[in-house]
Amino acid sequence: MEARRHSDEIRRVAALRAYEILDTPREEEFDEVVRVVSAICGTPISVINLIDSSRQWFKAEVGLGVRETPLPASICAHAILQPDLFIVPDTLQDPRFADNPLVTGEPHLRFYAGALLESPEGLPLGTICVLDYQPRELDDNQKALLRLTARQIMKMMELRRLNAMERTAREKAETRAEATSARLAHANRESELREQFIAVLGHDLRNPLASIQAGAELVKRGRLTLDEMLHLTQGSISRMSTLIDNILDFARGRLGNGIDLERRDVELTPLLAQVVDELHAASPDRSFVSHIAMDQPVSCDAGRIGQLLSNLLGNAVVYGAPGTPIAIDARVEDGTFELSVSNHGDPIPAEALAKLFQPFFRGEVRASQQGLGLGLYICSEIARAHGGTLTARSTPDRTTFLFRMPARAA
Repeated sequence: MEARRHSDEIRRVAALRAYEILDTPREEEFDEVVRVVSAICGTPISVINLIDSSRQWFKAEVGLGVRETPLPASICAHAILQPDLFIVPDTLQDPRFADNPLVTGEPHLRFYAGALLESPEGLPLGTICVLDYQPRELDDNQKALLRLTARQIMKMMELRRLNAMERTAREKAETRAEATSARLAHANRESELREQFIAVLGHDLRNPLASIQAGAELVKRGRLTLDEMLHLTQGSISRMSTLIDNILDFARGRLGNGIDLERRDVELTPLLAQVVDELHAASPDRSFVSHIAMDQPVSCDAGRIGQLLSNLLGNAVVYGAPGTPIAIDARVEDGTFELSVSNHGDPIPAEALAKLFQPFFRGEVRASQQGLGLGLYICSEIARAHGGTLTARSTPDRTTFLFRMPARAA
């Protein structure tokens, strides 16, 4: 049975094509995702499937060997009409698919599970799905993985779109720069940044994906339990999510949009405590000491303040001396909100201190812990967007980052 069209099909297809991803070559970052999902779900087939107006096209696939199939035979065309996760335990027992040529004939698909790929406007673009040749089900951990992976794929697609916009803006700037040399220097700097951006991105996004893939291999060999693998996967995907979020913020900033804020009066104590707990859970061998004295709401974007604290704590975990506590202090005093994060360890050299808040600056840190060098830059942009400041002070005793902003909006 062929699926009906989406209720807002014209806008849905337009949103998909705006990503300019259809008919693009294979990319290792997307291929690694389907390999990992296939391994963890224990299915021979996994696909990143995008539903165009008359076909389904696969950005990445494992187990199928084709890049697209006609829309009438698409199970995913049904999946995009359903909320959340769409699961068909046995296609032969479902009247929508019992006569599907991919079910009755080669490759005889008997199981399907797909999580929606949705645009920021809530329009379904396709799915990340797994398929099998025999009826089956997924456990709760595998379902959670599909949902989580779908969100990460959309962030990767959004990143591709912003990169394309940045390239277009850069090319226009370079064209204008041909007439004026302060401009040529700017274009050269933008070109250098972009080359560095691509090099760092290729390295750092592959690290968590490689970690997930290695864990999946250990599961297949019986050397790692599924629960242990899920814990590893959640940590790696969380790291990848942070990287992608920072990249997206950086790209928006370079395109002149700056950091988006949604300010309102917020009781920050629960949020700050939650962020500390999350970082502690991710780094259980580190000690976190919090002093949060907040007796009034602060006018701010709570999500951005949480992001700022998370980045500062992540920085302290990487650079702080093992076995020493990381201190978090937050207060409102004389109409000013202050948030500081301190750690013990080697002092930051003066020449590095001057570059801390520049994009892509990374200090001397073990390769396994390197990030994009955007965390502190994003923190400084969040501070600036709130009308505040972020400063760093480093002595032989400790390094402290201090964020200050007006507690009430002007």
